[in-house]
Amino acid sequence: MFQPPIRPTEPDAKSEISGLLYLLSIAALSGSLTGIAGGLFHRLLESVHEAHAQLLLFWHSQADSLPLPGWLLAAAFGAACLALARWLVRFSPTAGGSGIQQVEAVMHGDAQPSPPSALPVKFIGGLLAMAPGSALGREGPTVHMASIIGNTCGHLARLSRKDRFLLYTAVAGTGLSVAFNAPLAGIAFVLEEVVRTVTLRRLLVCMTAISFGTMTLWATFGNIPAFQVTMAPPDDLATLLLLTLVGALMGALGAAYNRSIIFSMNTLDRFSMIPAEARAALIGVFVGLTGWFYLEALGGGEAQVQQLLNGNILMPFSALILFATRWVMGPMCYATGVPGGIFSPLLLIGALAGALLWQLITMASGIHLEMTSFVLIGMAAFFASVVRAPFTGILLITEMTASTAHMVPLLTGSIAAVVVATLLRNPPIYDELRNRTLTASKHV
Repeated sequence: MFQPPIRPTEPDAKSEISGLLYLLSIAALSGSLTGIAGGLFHRLLESVHEAHAQLLLFWHSQADSLPLPGWLLAAAFGAACLALARWLVRFSPTAGGSGIQQVEAVMHGDAQPSPPSALPVKFIGGLLAMAPGSALGREGPTVHMASIIGNTCGHLARLSRKDRFLLYTAVAGTGLSVAFNAPLAGIAFVLEEVVRTVTLRRLLVCMTAISFGTMTLWATFGNIPAFQVTMAPPDDLATLLLLTLVGALMGALGAAYNRSIIFSMNTLDRFSMIPAEARAALIGVFVGLTGWFYLEALGGGEAQVQQLLNGNILMPFSALILFATRWVMGPMCYATGVPGGIFSPLLLIGALAGALLWQLITMASGIHLEMTSFVLIGMAAFFASVVRAPFTGILLITEMTASTAHMVPLLTGSIAAVVVATLLRNPPIYDELRNRTLTASKHV
């Protein structure tokens, strides 16, 4: 009698589907935990910054009755915070810096995922490092903490090595989406910057982790766009071409900023005979004094960007001073090796550069142009040139402003920025940081 052939694919298909569902459930759990951790980190940072600003104002108002000069107290506070943050990194060396280059190194097979013990170091160290208003961003630490959460959940769930890596990168993207309330940018970040490959399975895991992380963030901490913007989108060809030219200029500026970061790190490395905590304390003194004499220059940068969008920063002198201060402070703070990112600070640099170009063009031509367009293009294009992830930058600005009005100039400006930065033979910043980390580890 004829026997129908056995179809071995059927049990395998069922097993594959059940395995995918299990992986997606772990991704949902990991994303939710990231939403809580990232939202709490952001909320605490806001509280710490507000308390620090009030403390500086109190010292100013009570200058005559203080036991020490107020500027000295501000400098000591900055030094203590950065020195302590850098000391904590000794307990988990991978917790230093942004953490994004660590995530990428793991995906390239050049490093092992950070252990769970790195999470509290990153969390507490990040709060300490940014408490005095250092020019550091919360997004790098949030991405790194998210990857640790994903890796830990993958181990506890006994996932295969392949699925653990899928979860690791997916939850890392959740960190970015939670930091900026930008879920699509988180997906783009994973696919464009971290893994640079797209599969349906990876996309599903990434979307699941990010959607649950964002839902948890919204349910726990609210859903408010990072920037409040009212604008009229450009629609004439001349303005669109002009904004594309602004993007090209951002490409050259971004290449210079990358070199500034590496230069600052190389400069501090030359003083390796001095303990890392002492070097961090020295930069902390600079941050503290900056806060005492120029409070408006402190923080990650989002508050200043909003002021630009509101038209509250006087042009061009105030914007130029702030631009110069942040250009120096950002690389110096990052070079200390304390937990902290570069995304938010570089967005401010791009916004200020765009605003200054707007002022220059309007003064030279006498033509009325919308400054908001220049600020937004400056942020997206500068991000694209520094990180070399234009799609992520475009989605990031679009979601942070909750508007697609500038989508076309964001596209053309970011393309121009990437082309110029590439022609200048300037590598993406995270590639350089990852290579530095790997070189340092080989000499240990």
